[in-house]
Amino acid sequence: MDVLMIAQFADVAGNSNNRFNTVASVLGRLGADVELVTSSFSHTVKRQRPAPTARNPLYRTTCVREPGYPTNVSIRRILSHRALGRNLTDYLHRRRRPDVIYCAVPSLDVADAARTYAKRHGVKFIIDVQDLWPEAFEMVLRPKRAAHYALAPLRSRAQRIYRAADAAVTVSETYSRRVAEARDDEASVSTVYLGTDLERFDGFTAKRPPEAGYRELVYIGTLGHSYDLPAVFDALRILRHRGQRMRLHLMGTGPFEDQWRRDTADLRDEVIFHGALDYPEMVSRLRGCDIAVNPIVAGAAQSITNKVGDYAAAGLPVVNSQECEEYRTLLDAYGAGISCDAGARSIASALEKLASDDRLPERAKGSRLMAEEHFDRGVTYRRLGELILDVG
Repeated sequence: MDVLMIAQFADVAGNSNNRFNTVASVLGRLGADVELVTSSFSHTVKRQRPAPTARNPLYRTTCVREPGYPTNVSIRRILSHRALGRNLTDYLHRRRRPDVIYCAVPSLDVADAARTYAKRHGVKFIIDVQDLWPEAFEMVLRPKRAAHYALAPLRSRAQRIYRAADAAVTVSETYSRRVAEARDDEASVSTVYLGTDLERFDGFTAKRPPEAGYRELVYIGTLGHSYDLPAVFDALRILRHRGQRMRLHLMGTGPFEDQWRRDTADLRDEVIFHGALDYPEMVSRLRGCDIAVNPIVAGAAQSITNKVGDYAAAGLPVVNSQECEEYRTLLDAYGAGISCDAGARSIASALEKLASDDRLPERAKGSRLMAEEHFDRGVTYRRLGELILDVG
C-alpha cells in the first residue's frame, strides 16, 4: 500500500521523538510503501532545514519548499503557510496517486491542500489533529471578541477539513470531542496520545546534576506564549525566601528565551537554560530530575501535550497549572501530581507540598504506570498503523 504522510512539523533527520516519524516507521515495518512529506522550514529553530544526511530504510522523506517566518504569531507565518499549501498542491500533482493520505492538522493550508487533492482523485483521507486552530490563536490575540469574529473563516476551514476525512485521529479525548462534533460522528474519531517509545526511552541513562542539595525541577518544551514560566520563576523567588532549595532546568527554546534569560538574572543558581537538546540528552537530563512542571496559562487551548508523556515515562510527579480537565483527571487517577491554579503563589505552594510529600515515591510510580497504560508508543502506535492500513 502506498501511504503518503503529510506533516508540516515532522523531523527530517528522523532521530527525534516526533509522532509522524514514528508512525512512518511503524507503517514501514507493517509492509507499507511510505513517503513522509514535510516542510523545508524548521518551525522550532526558524530557519531552512539542511538536506537529510541519512535515509531511514523504513520510509523516505521529501521536503516541500516553505519560505519561513521569524515569529509564531505573525502575518509572515500566515503567508508562509499559504505558500507551503500551494507548493504541496504542485507536488501532489507531480506524484503518483497514493492509496491513502495521512495528514497532520495544523496547518490548515497544508491539510486543505491534501483534502482537495484526495477528494478530486478519490484517495482515502485520514487526519491527525495535533492542535485546534483557530482556537489556539484566539488565546493570544486581543481583543478576544474581535479575534473570534476575525478568525471565523479559519474556523469554517477547519470544519470543512474535519468533515472531509474518511477517519480522524487526535492527540486527546478533548480534541476528539471537538472533531466528532464537527463530523457529527463519534465512531470514526480515535484518540491516540502523543506518548513516547518506552523501550527507547528507558535505554538512556539518567544524568543527575552534579551539585547536590536542590530539588531538581524540570520543564521541557517551547519557551513561548502558552507557557507561564514567569509564574514559575516568581514561585522560585517565593520558595527561596522560605529557605526552599529548588532548581529549574529548562530544556527547549522559543521566542521568549532571550527575554526570560534576562528576567531571571537574579535566579542564576535556581534557573538553568539548557536550550534545544538532542532527544537522548534531553531524556537523560529529564530522568535525573525530581519534579516536573506543566505551567500553561489560563484559557490555553492545549490538551495532552508531548511533554506530559515524557514526564510520565520518566516517572516524575508533576505540578500542573493547566486547566485541561482530561490531564487533571489522569494526574488524580494515578496520584501522579498536583494540579493548582495559575499564578506564582499557587505554583509555589504546590511545589512545596509535593516536595515534602511522604508519598513522593508512590507518586513517581503512579506517573510511570500512567505512561505504561496510556503513553507507550510501542503499543498505541502499532494500533494506529493498523488503523491507517485498514482505512486505506
